[in-house]
Amino acid sequence: MFTIRNSFRKVAVVGAAIAVLATPIQADAAAKEIKLTVLSGYSAKASWVRVFKSFWMPEVNQELAKKGNYKIKFNEAFGTIVKPRGEFEGTRKGLGDIGIIVSVFHPDKVPLTGISFVTPFVSTDLLLNAKVHDELTYKFPKMKGNWDKYNMEFLGHMAGIKNYAVMSRKPIRSLGDFKGLKIGGAGLNLRWVEGLGATGVPSALNKFYNDTKTGVYDGMIAWADAAKSFKLCEAGPYYLDAPMGAVTSWAVTVNKNKWKKLPKEVQDVMRTTTTRYRDEFARITSAGHITGIEDCKNQGGKIFKMPDSEVKKWVMGLPPIAKQWAQSIDKKGLPGTEVLKAYMDIMRKNNQPIIRHWDRD
Repeated sequence: MFTIRNSFRKVAVVGAAIAVLATPIQADAAAKEIKLTVLSGYSAKASWVRVFKSFWMPEVNQELAKKGNYKIKFNEAFGTIVKPRGEFEGTRKGLGDIGIIVSVFHPDKVPLTGISFVTPFVSTDLLLNAKVHDELTYKFPKMKGNWDKYNMEFLGHMAGIKNYAVMSRKPIRSLGDFKGLKIGGAGLNLRWVEGLGATGVPSALNKFYNDTKTGVYDGMIAWADAAKSFKLCEAGPYYLDAPMGAVTSWAVTVNKNKWKKLPKEVQDVMRTTTTRYRDEFARITSAGHITGIEDCKNQGGKIFKMPDSEVKKWVMGLPPIAKQWAQSIDKKGLPGTEVLKAYMDIMRKNNQPIIRHWDRD
């Protein structure tokens, strides 16, 4: 039977339900919106951009939502404002606020970030490699200072390559097969094959397929995860598998002018989220390495695992590239030799399968 008391109870219940539903909406409405443009010359087809979009960006807003003071509206400038290699200058100049930088392309500006490219055949532990780079960046002020110098706040590194491989148009079964070949690569890693009689051609992932397919070069130093996304084994079906090792070649940075204007709460969330993104990217890329090799086979690729004896001959026959790199950086007033030793010490401490102790040449 309907009573005034029952009607009051119904109104109270409905009112409470409306209040509960309204609370998050009101909190979200109260949050101050901050607009930030994320810059990359690559589309979300590239793994580091894809994971940044699917993990870093929503994670930042989820963390900020816990307090409800701020929320970020992201403008995804992926493959639009700048071309590959243009992220560094684009972020420095403020064309974008957040840059996903391919640091290996800028050895003249941030030279110390290239440490893993001059110490091949040391480790295939992706996450360890990225963590070491972050640790060294904060241990050596001049290493972080390289980013500061170019108007960027450094947030963290990412290692997205578990193990490099050479994918070629013709089979490479021994070190002698490199002689006379033209091999495309990121730059610093070309020294790994130039000592074998090959000619290194500086290039980038977005060019690997077409340039190998059309014969601009005979092969490329690439990696399995990228081979899957960019169908590289269609262009270079002969996949040379050797433990060349993991490398760290990406960094997340923020334009300094924009960074200084951001609330500390937002800064802290962006920094801690970058560390989680680093770890998540390493996990995804490690899994992608396995599926990438399988996909390469499906593309018609022929996988050849180089014998240990040939691998050892390869790495021990290379010039002292790490020492040469360190000495050239020392001359610029940067701690090249110190960073090299610290890097190798950490790898030794973590019991990595080091074939050559590059700091002891």
